[in-house]
Amino acid sequence: MLVTNEHVVRDNATVVIGSERESEQLAAVVYLDAYYDLAFLRPARPFDLPELPLAETPPEPGTEVLALGQHFGHSMRISEGKVLELGHLHHGISFIVHDAWQEASHSGGPLFTKAGHLAGINMYDIQEGKGRALSLPTATIKECLDHFKAGHGRPAARCFSCREIIFEVIVNPNGHCPNCGNPLVTPDLVEDYEPTGVSATVEDIIKTAGHNPQLARRGPNLWSIRQGSAIIQMAYHEDSGLVTGDAYLCRLPDIPRPELFSFLLKENFKLPQLTFSTYGRDVVLSLLIYDRYLTVETALPRFEHLFEKADEYDNILVEEYGAQWLN
Repeated sequence: MLVTNEHVVRDNATVVIGSERESEQLAAVVYLDAYYDLAFLRPARPFDLPELPLAETPPEPGTEVLALGQHFGHSMRISEGKVLELGHLHHGISFIVHDAWQEASHSGGPLFTKAGHLAGINMYDIQEGKGRALSLPTATIKECLDHFKAGHGRPAARCFSCREIIFEVIVNPNGHCPNCGNPLVTPDLVEDYEPTGVSATVEDIIKTAGHNPQLARRGPNLWSIRQGSAIIQMAYHEDSGLVTGDAYLCRLPDIPRPELFSFLLKENFKLPQLTFSTYGRDVVLSLLIYDRYLTVETALPRFEHLFEKADEYDNILVEEYGAQWLN
């Protein structure tokens, strides 16, 4: 079972999960809890991971903690900080307050003690205090897990109004809580996303290129594909009508050599329809197509060319010009 925030998986029946050690796969959303902002995911293939020790009591103020987070397929981020406050009430819920702050990228990720014990799940930032973040304590998470386990694996949701956990086998007429009658979305009422229009065409391109569009999907108009050691992000920008493919190849070294930039500029002159650029320290190879020209027949050769060149250029940049592999 995986635990994250409810708002992270909202409106999705399945989501993509994976790690550096485990290949990506789809996981079913089996528990929705908008009150505590929790969701439980059930992978189709169990992860081979060691047991995670839980902190028996919340870490005291001043205790060092680590917050882990990952945003839209980017590299894992780890922030160090200290517990600032225990029992902080926010919307009537008791939270741990800490300063291992990562903006939105830490939402749904774990908060660990220095001993490697899970202290809580990071929620969201406190609006009135920059650098102060909230984590739901392990005791609350365990209580929710225990209530969910009482259903013997049946998907469930907590009613935001009466706080009761409703399992799918209980009658849920027209999306309302059978206990109090207020609106309630259980996992069975959430339908898998079906792309339309340009997004459907992009997914046809991804599928024809030999990749699984469901595993690549990061949002209605965003996809991420790994080709060799490179990561290609495809996006549809509705306002401009542009469909972009950005292949993140590698990272610039701490002190880049002039020859590296000279190589990129020379290749830009040679490459048809592809362009090198840098974003921060990332080296990116990009392709642009307007949506009115987007069909599988016209776009697939261009994206296949991008995939091929991405897998070729990252090796050249690392082995010959001292760039660093992506994490």
